[in-house]
Amino acid sequence: MGLSKVWIIPLCSFVFSAAAFIGSYCIAVNLGHVTAFLPYISDNGTVPPESCIFGQLLNMAALFLACTVYLRHRQIVEFYWHRFKQVGRWRSISCVLLWIGYLSAFGVSMVANFQENNVILVHYTGALLAFGCGLFYTWAQTVLSYNMNPKLAKPVVSHCRLVLNVLSTLFFCSMIIFGPILGQQPNDFILDEQGELYKWTKDSPNYFEHMIGTTSEWLLAICFQLYILSFAIELRHAYCHAPKLKLVAFYDGTESGAMSDGAVPPVIPYAVPGLGFNHMLYSVSGPDGAQEESIVVKVKF
Repeated sequence: MGLSKVWIIPLCSFVFSAAAFIGSYCIAVNLGHVTAFLPYISDNGTVPPESCIFGQLLNMAALFLACTVYLRHRQIVEFYWHRFKQVGRWRSISCVLLWIGYLSAFGVSMVANFQENNVILVHYTGALLAFGCGLFYTWAQTVLSYNMNPKLAKPVVSHCRLVLNVLSTLFFCSMIIFGPILGQQPNDFILDEQGELYKWTKDSPNYFEHMIGTTSEWLLAICFQLYILSFAIELRHAYCHAPKLKLVAFYDGTESGAMSDGAVPPVIPYAVPGLGFNHMLYSVSGPDGAQEESIVVKVKF
């Protein structure tokens, strides 16, 4: 048993992220919790009930993002090591990128679970991990795709990813400069008496800078999700096996034959009718000296 269509994993990350962003935005605007024109993505997930939907969907997106990062690492190792026997630092680099990708996914989960009006420092830390580590990860993947030969994907795919990287970098810098630095209000993340966030208007101070920051955040999120979605192109030609589980009985090896977490008993292979070749039979002595038969089953999914 295995998963033959692993390209669905990055697609799921993209779909759940889009659903979290768009779904929570529609609910927040409909209930009057945010202004209709481009609020911060996190503003849509601050006040219930949209915060519940935002958190749940974004947690799912983070899970599939982590799975995508792992699949990408395994694909690179399988393609360049097991198939073409290439050696070099690329394998160590891919392992480092694996953990950087995990940090990005962890940051997405932090953004989902720690609202900006409750623990803004943790929320900002999660956003920095999600976008910062994600940006580093995608740049490194692009560099690998240009330097490694033969190519996992066509050159046009690498070119498109390079464009997404350049745009993401510009949007990331713009978001940092015009968001928390220039486009901030002192009470921006404080709920009013009605339990709602501060609503920006054209008359608000720093409104222009604020809009540049929010627009940059939305465009950055779109570029990042499109980059992750592009991994589905290479993963169309891959599949993965389910993990193997082996059940082994342990005993202490003494004359009493008592079972414990000790050495593995000697196994005597024996064909059992109806069980196939993946099953073996062995016998041990019970506490009363009687022979007891047990079956060691090697389970393969």
